[in-house]
Amino acid sequence: MRTKILLLAAVAMAVGIVSSNAQVYSANVVGYANVVIPGNGGFALMANPFDDGNGNYATNLLNSALPKQSQLLTWNGAAFNILQKGGTPANFPANAVQLPPGLGFFVRNGSVGSGVPAVTNTFVGSVIVNVGASVTNVESLGFTLQGSPIPYAGNLAIITLGNGDANMDFGTPLTKQSQILTWNGTAYNIAQKGGSPATWNATATVGVGAGFFINNKLGPASNVVETLTP
Repeated sequence: MRTKILLLAAVAMAVGIVSSNAQVYSANVVGYANVVIPGNGGFALMANPFDDGNGNYATNLLNSALPKQSQLLTWNGAAFNILQKGGTPANFPANAVQLPPGLGFFVRNGSVGSGVPAVTNTFVGSVIVNVGASVTNVESLGFTLQGSPIPYAGNLAIITLGNGDANMDFGTPLTKQSQILTWNGTAYNIAQKGGSPATWNATATVGVGAGFFINNKLGPASNVVETLTP
């Protein structure tokens, strides 16, 4: 079954809402989404589904409850760049890394054996496009770490068809041998495209606020267009 979820937890259409102080009017879709980061040095593969309106810096987006030695891992196209939380009070360096919608990243909660509990990270902000507008995602040759820049959840690749979910169609533009890697909390689940005509051998389902790897094995670079529907 194809599934479209606009927001994981809540949606508010702020059309014509007036601020009592600033008299500001907005036509953006706003809301929030919760993503759990496992405890005891566990990893979550995440993606920011909203624009926070303040630069989308990691220090603002990631829960301050993450303890020292927690890490933020971003992908540079060949390897991970690792930013570690430290200092007193413990925090990621201010304005060190931006996490705009559409970018995937790992967050590690403390270190193995630290005994720290799971942390719920809440993303809050506005959807980057208005209803009826679209955003383009680029699937470059090789591995890219992505997330849906529109807060959708669904299947990126369908077993019996060459395309993905109607609202998250990352699978169709990819050629044979390409892969979609989703994270199950401890390891990757890998869906691969092959056969004639080319189809996916497994589903690749993600929730709102989840990241995923795209391996565009043979190219060429492709575009995936997502549209915010009512």
